[in-house]
Amino acid sequence: MKRSLLFFALAAGVALLPVATTHAQTVPAASSPPVLESATPAVENSPPPLPSPKPATENPKIRKLAMQQFLAWQGGTVDRSRYSDDVNAQLSDDLLAASEKAVAALGALQTATFRGISSAKGIHVYVYTMLCEHGSIDMKFALQPDGKIALIFFT
Repeated sequence: MKRSLLFFALAAGVALLPVATTHAQTVPAASSPPVLESATPAVENSPPPLPSPKPATENPKIRKLAMQQFLAWQGGTVDRSRYSDDVNAQLSDDLLAASEKAVAALGALQTATFRGISSAKGIHVYVYTMLCEHGSIDMKFALQPDGKIALIFFT
């Protein structure tokens, strides 16, 4: 039986998703290392559901950004200047460190598959499945008009 593990979720604020926005719970794949389950504490809330992504033509600039950000999370080199003020306000140093550790535990990135765009309240959320050597995880993110990341989470 699969349990869901979301070890990092951030939302861009009440206008985007009207619930608590920093969450930790777990979705380990059968081959995921045990460190994922203990990387961050579980909380009672889960992220708001997003509609399934709709197929779309992949934008090469968005793919490049997705790859850069995933590798930054894996390598512990997240550049906070790429994120909105709302995200940075919610992202404590402890949460960032624990999330980077959990993403790194998946092992080397093998492939990234664009699944499409999920839309909620007029916000477009890009959905990628990141297949790594020890499991896979979905990376979902949205951008502000200025290009800063307004929302990012891994499920």
